[in-house]
Amino acid sequence: METFELGQEVVRSKGDYVVGRIGKIVEIDNDKKRARVDWVGETKTWVSFSVVAKTSIPYRIDVIEKYSKRAGRTTRTKVYVQS
Repeated sequence: METFELGQEVVRSKGDYVVGRIGKIVEIDNDKKRARVDWVGETKTWVSFSVVAKTSIPYRIDVIEKYSKRAGRTTRTKVYVQS
């Protein structure tokens, strides 16, 4: 498991349309395994450690398109991939 620190820059690695969002950790709650992140151009939110990654680790964001029979349309999903 990665360790995170206050002031560290992170990227959102899971969560569909929010993947790729960058921010800085402003609070840490180790009991609930989450961090409060001040996102660039967005409001602060609490996120689980499992949905953020350090920006110091190279990554890329791929967009996957697939047809959903149930929805009757093509959906796009952003996928975070560490390089």
